[in-house]
Amino acid sequence: MDLMNELLNCLNSIDYDLFDEDYLNELLDSRDSAPFDTEWCRVDEEIEALKNTQSYTDENEEAQGEIREKAFMIIEENTESELAEYVSDDFGLIYDSLVLNYKVNGLIRLLRHTKIKKFLVANFNPDYDLSP
Repeated sequence: MDLMNELLNCLNSIDYDLFDEDYLNELLDSRDSAPFDTEWCRVDEEIEALKNTQSYTDENEEAQGEIREKAFMIIEENTESELAEYVSDDFGLIYDSLVLNYKVNGLIRLLRHTKIKKFLVANFNPDYDLSP
């Protein structure tokens, strides 16, 4: 998928030296808070429900796993932080939204229909407004 490859390429182009350990810890704490966490979890639940009612194949599951692993490794190699898990989850959510044609909410709209830099702003700044 072109968007997924574009997002992975974007992760590779980030200057991770700009992020110190304190910033990464703050980022992780804020991602676990509303509104970002609440909205992310809601979308994840809706997508999981769609997987059960639509034809989400083993091939989809495998492709999603590969994308998540690539995203994880890029972040892990550059930050050696828990952020890699979060970004991997984000990439899984984006992939699933594309496969399932999920178009309901601001988070997915942000991730799918805006410039890649906005995705990164939202991903590295949980205070970014995700409202529809």
